[in-house]
Amino acid sequence: MIDCLLDGKDNFKVDRERAREAVRADPAIRQIAIEDRRFTRRVVRHLVSECGIEQFVQIGVGFPAAENVHQVAQGVAPNARVVYVDNDPIVIAHGQALLTENDHIKVIGADLRDPGGLLGHPELMQLIDLREPVAILLTSVLHFISDDDRPDEVMDTIRAALAPGSYLAISHACSDIHPDKVNGVMNAYRGANPSATARGREPITRFFGDFDVISPGVVWIPAWNPEGPVDPTAAERIWHIGGIARKSADS
Repeated sequence: MIDCLLDGKDNFKVDRERAREAVRADPAIRQIAIEDRRFTRRVVRHLVSECGIEQFVQIGVGFPAAENVHQVAQGVAPNARVVYVDNDPIVIAHGQALLTENDHIKVIGADLRDPGGLLGHPELMQLIDLREPVAILLTSVLHFISDDDRPDEVMDTIRAALAPGSYLAISHACSDIHPDKVNGVMNAYRGANPSATARGREPITRFFGDFDVISPGVVWIPAWNPEGPVDPTAAERIWHIGGIARKSADS
């Protein structure tokens, strides 16, 4: 569905039908999908350039698109290592076929709802050293697991596994604003993924736990370290919030 919203070609009839349903609920969902990709790219550039991070795990990657995480990271640090994670076999096969030319990249099949298995995956461990700082990218993915999937426990496990100096990056559908539109889009998503769940700012922020949230905080994603001026009203129409947080030695 996200590929449809981004005008991609890697989708099926059912995806297109659900995407049209989401657009009917809120036409801004196309721009939200674009802004999520832009947010991820800005986060990665910041983490490489300003924080010195050269290990990345992107969970819920979806189909490869322009300026993927490895392209952004390796554009600054050529030796940056990236593991892409998804639980969709079609996504995994597609990613593995496209990304075989780079031995600093792996595409693995794992499920966010099993964080221990994900972080302990043999292929991830071949490329990523969790004893050293790493960035875990959870952009536009946590709202695809329900409260029944115990997302707080999932995030507790992920945070505990990371070395001091590591970062979490999260973007998430936020129901604090435009609730009718948000719920309409979530209903469309539930046609493909029954677990789709928008949340308020407080439970989203709680996913960072006791990590130190980095300026500008957890904000509407167009307003996170923008490359130019951002109209606050326009930013609010993009009802995903996001931010990054760092694990200190005391976390």
